[in-house]
Formats: sequence, structure tokens, C-alpha cells
Amino acid sequence: MKERFAIWLAPQNGERREVAPLRQLGWAFLLAWVFCVFYTNAAGVLSGDAIPDAGEAAAGASSGASSMGAALFYAVLPLAASVATLAAIVLAEPRIGSPTSHRPLFVVAPALTAASTPFMFVSVADPGLNAALFGIGAVATGIGSALLWAMWGEYYAVIPRDRAEWLAPVSAVSAAVIVLLVSAMDGWVPVAVAAALPLLSGLCFHLAWTPEAARTEEALATAHRFATEQRSPLAGLGRTGFGILVVFSIVSIAGMMSAERVEGIPLQAILLFSALMMAVVAAMAISGPRRISLFFLYRWMCPTLVIGFAAVILLGQAGALVAVAASLGGRFTFCLIAQIYFANYAAAGRATPAQASSLGWLFVHAGDLLGLVLWIVLEPLMLAQPTGLTAVSVGCIVVLVTVTMAVMGETSTFLRIPETAKDQPHAHGKGLVTESPDAHDAMDQPGEPQPDAPAPTTAPTADASGEVHGAARIDELARVGGLTPRETEVLALLAQGRSIPYIRDELIISRETAATHAKYIYAKLGVHSRQELIDLVRQ
Repeated sequence: MKERFAIWLAPQNGERREVAPLRQLGWAFLLAWVFCVFYTNAAGVLSGDAIPDAGEAAAGASSGASSMGAALFYAVLPLAASVATLAAIVLAEPRIGSPTSHRPLFVVAPALTAASTPFMFVSVADPGLNAALFGIGAVATGIGSALLWAMWGEYYAVIPRDRAEWLAPVSAVSAAVIVLLVSAMDGWVPVAVAAALPLLSGLCFHLAWTPEAARTEEALATAHRFATEQRSPLAGLGRTGFGILVVFSIVSIAGMMSAERVEGIPLQAILLFSALMMAVVAAMAISGPRRISLFFLYRWMCPTLVIGFAAVILLGQAGALVAVAASLGGRFTFCLIAQIYFANYAAAGRATPAQASSLGWLFVHAGDLLGLVLWIVLEPLMLAQPTGLTAVSVGCIVVLVTVTMAVMGETSTFLRIPETAKDQPHAHGKGLVTESPDAHDAMDQPGEPQPDAPAPTTAPTADASGEVHGAARIDELARVGGLTPRETEVLALLAQGRSIPYIRDELIISRETAATHAKYIYAKLGVHSRQELIDLVRQ
């Protein structure tokens, strides 16, 4: 019965192809929950929002300090719980396994998130009781939602790449539509709907996570640990992680620019803008040669945020709505690209699926946390100066442009492959290049091959024994042909039927360089076509 409900792509070659059963869109419900509860007022006003702003109480020192402490408590606690949970997953995963390896979490994570969501909206007269209720809800939702983020990240890492690049945009746009619908509800109805979203996400994940998915995730995790010799996941942090943290802190500050809560028609207009922005960026990223990278996203987010801050500089509070729109559109689009990016990173063998997803979203949540803390601390000082809002906007633009320029040249990403493994020609035998169409296709319907690629059935087999045999054969051909380490990487991808544009994006090299490597490989191995190369590998 569940197979009957699916999204279909346009007919190809006279046949329609099933792209994704609706259960695979469960990430949309999780994303919608986050935006309904924390990033917008679609579900209502959190109980912590009822306290006076730190700036409003700045007239009295003791009152200002008390108000700032309360603001920090209500703003920091949910994010701190998420950051702590994601960090625990990253550090504990090598010893106790990923979240998906513990089946009770399939029920516990969504149930905990859903049951504790109303606690954050209950407002009582007693400040202590109000803080206690909010604290219970904040910690419980932080833990439960962090587990769901990691689990959906694992799922995206084990499905075919082309399917992930289709599911993420559809899920993100669907999430924007859900938030739009919730924003039109009144009373406790939006809270009830928001609380149901994690349950729907958990149900979808339970249906989507198959035994084949579990085996693929285990194979990816085992291959990465063998290749990196059990190194700490924090040992290879690059500039990209720092870039994610800083950029998202700027996004968080932009979302706080408006002195009044954005709701009603303005919020719905911003949500429509976010959906349109996501659709355009996704179409640019996945059409033709793939350009799924955080660097590609920076080229979109940086100008959008600069426009938002520029509106504040020119118009003051009247331009704050533009900054909020840039923030919300940037958040949605960042989540869309990041979900694919983290999954591709794990599928390429650079981290286990749980580590790649958890550490990536940890940077996102930590950036949110940093932005909120900076805003709460700076707000009294900003309001005390006539040009305070302008100064903060200028500072954000300077930091944003500087960090973007610093990370644009970073190619090692946020979890580098250890140099000792990356530079060895036999690294493929250790599972560093693990993205195999056949291994992923066993889960569901096969993805479409690249335009210049042969049918996947002609590629080397990718079961547990065949994958090792194929990697050993590639190592053998690399030694016989005298291939360089980079040519060996290209050979492994060519043997999987990958196209030159795909290899360009996967290895972060130019198309001309990828084509030159392929030319030298053909010459050294004495073959004249892709099919001859694949046949040679299969021998």
C-alpha cells in the first residue's frame, strides 16, 4: 500500500519513472518543525518571548542584568541542548554506533520532540515554574530533534546521489509550504500541528529506513574507520566548519533585526520568497554539471545577506524586514544545500554518515547560538546609540565578506581525509571512494546514469566482496599502468560509469583537468573508450 503514494518525474523515453515514495520526504516535516517553533512565529509565541528585552530594561543596572540573564536562558537552552547532543553523537558513534543502529530511537526521538514541544509555549504567572516548564521542553526537544537531524543525515548518505539531490529541494520547499499553512492558524491549533510534525517525520523515517539502508550505512562507516585508522572525527577540521559557524551566526543576527515580531502577511510573503529562492538555487545547483558545494551556496547567501543589511543601513528599522527575509531565505537554502553536501561527504568516504551529518548540523546550531548570544549582549549597547543598528549591520557585512573570502579557497572541507591515506595510490582499497551506484541502488529504484555513462549494470559489482575485488583491481591497474594517485582516483570514478562533469565536481578540479587525467589513463592502460576501461576493470 505504501508504494502507491509517490512523486513522479516527467516521462523519459516514453516511460514515467518513480522518483521518490512520499515516506522519503520525511525530512520536510522535521525542517518545518524547526522553522515553526524557533525561526518564525508560525506556531505562536514561545513563553520565553514574554520577558522584556534586554534593551528595554537597560535603564536600571540590576533590572538590565536580570533581563539579559533571562533572555540568554530562554534563547540559549534549546540550541545548547542540540549542540551537546550532536557533539555526543560525533564523539560516541565510533564506540556505541550511529543513532540508526539503535531501533528504539526511531520512536523515542520523534516522541520526545513532539511531547515536549507544547511545554515551550505554556506561559504561567510564576517565573520559576515558567522557566522550569520551558527548560524541560527546550532540553527534550533539543535532544530529540538532534537525533532526528543525525538520522535523516544518515539516510541521505546511503541513497543514490541523484535521488538525494531531488529529495532535498522537494522536502525543503514542502517545509516552507507547511510553515506557510501553520502561520495562518490561530490559538493552540498551530502548536498542536507543530507538535505533530516530528511524529510524522519519525514515521516516515521508520518506513524509509530499510535493512538495505542499514547495511549500506554500516559499510560506509566501516570503510571510513578502516581508512582513517580510527582517527578522531575532530582531528581534521578545516576552514569550512568555521565558515559555517560564522555565516550562520550572521544569519541569526539578521533574523533579529526587526524590533517587532514578523507575522501575518509579511511572514507569509517572506516564506514565499524563501521557497522561490530555494527553487532557484536548487535548480542552478543540480541542473547540468552538479555544483553541490557550500562555496556555491556562499555565492548566493553572501549577496542576499548584504542586501538585507544594506537595507537596514539605508532605511533603519524600516529596512529590517528585508534583513529578516534574507535571513529566513538564507536559512532554508542553507539547510537544503547542506543536507546534500553532508550526505555527499559521507558517501565519498570522508566521514561516517552519522559523523558527517552530526558535525555539520552542530556547526549550524552553534552558529545560531553564537548569533543569538551576540545579539542579546549587543542589544543594550546598540539601542543606546543612534547609529547602533547601522554599526552592527556594517560589522556583519565586513565579517561576512571576510569569512566568505577565507573559506572560498578551502577544498579540504570540514573533515579532511588524512594525508597519509589520501596520498596513497591504494587508498581506494580502503574504502575512501565508496560511492557506488550499485551499492545504493539496492535500496530502491536505480538513479539515472550520467549522459555519457554506460548503463550501471556494466560497472563493477558493488556487493561486499565485489566492492573489495573492484578496488583491488583498480590498485592493480594503477600499479601496472604507473598511474599517479590523482589518476587512480579518476580511474575509480570512471570505472563506476561517472561522467567528466561528475568527476570535476567530486574531486573539485576543472573539467579540463579531469578530461586530461582521463586521456592519460586511457593511454597508459591501452584502452580507447569508457566501455573498454570498464571491461578491463572487470577482468
